[in-house]
Amino acid sequence: MAIPIIWNGFFMSAQFKHYLLLNLTVFIWGFTGVLGREISLNANEIVFFRMGIAYISLVAIGSFYRKKRKLNTREIVYVMITGLVVGFHWFAFFQSIKLSSVEVAVVCLSSATLFTALLEPLFFKRKVLLSELILSAVIIGGIILIIGFEPEYISGILVGLIAAVLAALFNVLNGKFIQTMPSFQITKYEMLGGFITMTFLLWFSGGLNATTFQIAGLDWFYLIILGIVCTTATFLLSVWLMKFLSPFTVSMSINMEPIYAILIVLIIDFFRGEIADRMSGGFYLGTAVILGAIFINAYLKKKKSRR
Repeated sequence: MAIPIIWNGFFMSAQFKHYLLLNLTVFIWGFTGVLGREISLNANEIVFFRMGIAYISLVAIGSFYRKKRKLNTREIVYVMITGLVVGFHWFAFFQSIKLSSVEVAVVCLSSATLFTALLEPLFFKRKVLLSELILSAVIIGGIILIIGFEPEYISGILVGLIAAVLAALFNVLNGKFIQTMPSFQITKYEMLGGFITMTFLLWFSGGLNATTFQIAGLDWFYLIILGIVCTTATFLLSVWLMKFLSPFTVSMSINMEPIYAILIVLIIDFFRGEIADRMSGGFYLGTAVILGAIFINAYLKKKKSRR
């Protein structure tokens, strides 16, 4: 009798529901790269529309509930500058997809976990752990392995690593912001800051003109899904879930994003009859090395937190 009670108790518990929502969030993020591949626009245009749609949706959502508190001018400036980092991160991520493939981009992006570990000591004034340095070297080895088997994607890999560094930077900054600021306001002003940045880049490059919004209907559909579902909804949900789940649980689940993304791509391409054109075995070997290092890092952090 005890086992069914424990079983039912866990699967009906709030903790299980939070864990399920977190994995659903990460699974949805796995579609981000696929959407970036399917949208016919360039990387700058994709981020411009993504952040614009996300910001508009956040303003609309914000009008329906009471905000805990407003940010002061100084806080808004800091968060909007972080939004600039977010914008460049997404630009580099989508550019990596355009230059290589979804698989290459998401694997490179997964290295953000250890880039975060290297940046955290600078912001939170702690020592760099030897294990983090060793695992960082392992990740570099995995990336070198991928380059060796996929040399034609070297530009996409380099841009993907830039995206990972920028992701690590804004993750650390958000880690400081969330201690004193409401998550909704952080997300809203980051989207605004990034949107303004992408608008200026688009304008200076001559891409902001009368034809900018003349987009195919399918691209509009993908952009709305990208801006509202894969950005606004998932960002708000992920930050909210951090109130209920441990950092280790969140970190481990987020590490599943590249796995979800690769599986989604393989399934889509299988039904399109393009599975034979996918990555080499060496790519997946390098991917296994990188993901293995990331999960080992998460395990070591959990072990240390128990001590």
